[in-house]
Amino acid sequence: MRRIWIIFRKEALDTLRDRRTLMIMVGMPLLLIPLLLLAVTRIQSAQFEKAERQQQRIAFFGIEYAPELYARFEADERLLLINGIEEDSLVNMITSEELAGAVLVAPDFLIRIAGDQQAQVQIIFQGSDAFGTAKDRLIDLIEAYDREIVNERVKRLKLDPNLFDAIKIEQTDLATMQEKIAEAVGGFLPYMFIIFGFMGAMYPGIDLGAGEKERGTLETLLSTPAARLEIVIGKLLVVMAAGVATALLALLGIFLAMHSFPEMPAHILDVITDMLGLRMVFFLFTLILPLTAFFAAVILSLSIYARSFKEAQSIITPLNIAIIFPAMIGLLPGIELNATTALVPILNVALATKDLLAGSINPFYLAEVYVSLLVLAGVSIWGCVIWFNREATLFRS
Repeated sequence: MRRIWIIFRKEALDTLRDRRTLMIMVGMPLLLIPLLLLAVTRIQSAQFEKAERQQQRIAFFGIEYAPELYARFEADERLLLINGIEEDSLVNMITSEELAGAVLVAPDFLIRIAGDQQAQVQIIFQGSDAFGTAKDRLIDLIEAYDREIVNERVKRLKLDPNLFDAIKIEQTDLATMQEKIAEAVGGFLPYMFIIFGFMGAMYPGIDLGAGEKERGTLETLLSTPAARLEIVIGKLLVVMAAGVATALLALLGIFLAMHSFPEMPAHILDVITDMLGLRMVFFLFTLILPLTAFFAAVILSLSIYARSFKEAQSIITPLNIAIIFPAMIGLLPGIELNATTALVPILNVALATKDLLAGSINPFYLAEVYVSLLVLAGVSIWGCVIWFNREATLFRS
């Protein structure tokens, strides 16, 4: 055990001296995540405000059938009404973005309105508009005019306003605010710390295997009294520590980013703060630890196998895709933690985290997740030790 600690301390010091590793471990999760989230939020807000201010080009057909409605459109400074357009060319002009939309009033509009009947107005728009501003503006103006007509009818005919709502729908949402937030961000959070946990383990793992081969220090280490098992365990602990630290820093970065949003409602921020308390961080740590042990064992095995640092990078970097895929599945709606998904590596961590955040975790499935992760970590570490003991692997040429 003493030799393992000496090797661990030696490798940890070497890792902490590497600026590139420190940047990946600390700089990216703690600084880059809040900056990226803030930047994305600012850009999205700016784009939305720009879309709201932008004047939309709209074609209006049937002015003579609905002059009052046309006057409302004409008075809205956000709309620029374009006349003299052929109705046959509408579709092409909207799809080519020459027009943002069009309004077509039925010829019998005034007759049906005067007869206290329902009149028809058609709107045409491009559904791929990122913010849907054209559609919303057209609908808002028409609905405002509709409310005035209905209110006038109710007043003139001395009708009960409730007559128009034969059924009143009372909505009762049983989901707590914590469950709603967990559903919204519960998949995103584990996705981030899984990815950063892998990235945090990747560079130290490459350096402690292929990097030592290149520097010629691996042979020196093997000539010490320490057994190969002690050497590989010491290296694994360093890689694991780097991965866990990076994952937790990523979690801290997300927490700081959410507290940096001025638009974040106070009650939602309070719920998030309670969700990410010490108890939750402890549970997340217990999930991250065996998963990172698996990452560390795989990375170190491949790093020891590689002839050089560059070869190790080319072998290990594509594994990001294999890590991202199950993590992304956890983001999909309808994918829940059950007896089967609890056995799927990475996906089980994502789904268990989502349920833990919602406070609705099934203890049996959580125990299954822990067992599967511990078995996976144990097998991968055992495989790494076997791999490290092979001369053909260590001195591959």
